[in-house]
Amino acid sequence: MIFPGEDILVDSPRTTPLFPAVASASEANLWTSINGWTAARIYSSVSEEYEAAKSAAVLADLGPLTRYSVRGGDAADFLSRLSTAPAAGLQVGESARGLILDDDGLVVDLVEVSRLSEALFVITVPSPHGRRIQLARRGMDVNVDDISGQVAALGVFGPQTSAVLSAAGLKSVNETIAASSVLRGVETAARPIQFGALPGVELIFPKEEALTIWERIMRRSAGKPIGVDTLEILRLESGAPRPGIDFIAADRARKSGESGRTPEEIGLAHLAPLDRGWFNGRRGLRERAGRPENRLISLAIDDEKTMRGAAVFQAGKKAGKITSFAWSPSRKRVVAFADISAATYGKDYEISLPAPAEGVVAARRLDTPESALASAFANEQGGSSGAATDFRR
Repeated sequence: MIFPGEDILVDSPRTTPLFPAVASASEANLWTSINGWTAARIYSSVSEEYEAAKSAAVLADLGPLTRYSVRGGDAADFLSRLSTAPAAGLQVGESARGLILDDDGLVVDLVEVSRLSEALFVITVPSPHGRRIQLARRGMDVNVDDISGQVAALGVFGPQTSAVLSAAGLKSVNETIAASSVLRGVETAARPIQFGALPGVELIFPKEEALTIWERIMRRSAGKPIGVDTLEILRLESGAPRPGIDFIAADRARKSGESGRTPEEIGLAHLAPLDRGWFNGRRGLRERAGRPENRLISLAIDDEKTMRGAAVFQAGKKAGKITSFAWSPSRKRVVAFADISAATYGKDYEISLPAPAEGVVAARRLDTPESALASAFANEQGGSSGAATDFRR
């Protein structure tokens, strides 16, 4: 799951249940605010955290994300109405990704759905959507509770996730099955997640147990904390767009008079297939399908730096701009997202150099795990696209 854009105008962000542990572990003491919650940018160094994520396992405070419990006889149908995630088709223990769309088929947000029992789901979204959820549940046998303030959430991901959790005494938790239990009378859950290309587990537990769980994992395993700056590199390498950074959510775009984006325009058409059945925004999406005005693409830039808003050129003509970027240690170049005109969609581009330098540097469209799913989906449009569209663990 991807964090939304960082807050700009929040003077006094709230602290997550894991904040005392996070603050103690953060040697760099660099912070930001997401959804009104304090988040660590760096713990030790970006290079150390990146290497741990690639070779071992890392821990991330996922408290700034928003979570809802969804239960009742119509829970699956409600989620299928609210989002494009294939909730009704999930077996107990399975999870899937999807999108929340507005009536015009424009992207409101990303969503991950986990089925913990026949009538109990947990959904995770980058930002709160209380009003939209209230409208979607009308006339349905479903109870939806915002549990964000009641729980702590800790992500553990990387190639050694299972070993780290096992060493901490959580042998029944793994990266393939979502499960629920009760701890001190409060429902807890473990669900598979994927941050970028790295599989892992999100542990959701009572906020009163936050420090206990953190210490248990840190003392008995080799897990290393990871901050937002390193998570951003992994996100860009995976090709996953960030709401509020790479595209404007439909609700906010409408208020500001800007243009919203379709799933195709942000590279996530595979998360909203029109053959999945009815979901909110499906009719509007069908009318817009195949006619993108813009494209959000991943680029590898032949330089050590760039800047947000840098101009993107193709054949000497401006094609768009950079929306987010980071230096990739594994690729030895800058990786970035660019919002371009659909008419300029191709392989090779040039990026304007940041001041005081002049000129441009070469860039090439980057193949990522997300773009591979999008390509597979596009190639299978005429047949069964389930393998390409379901993020099912």
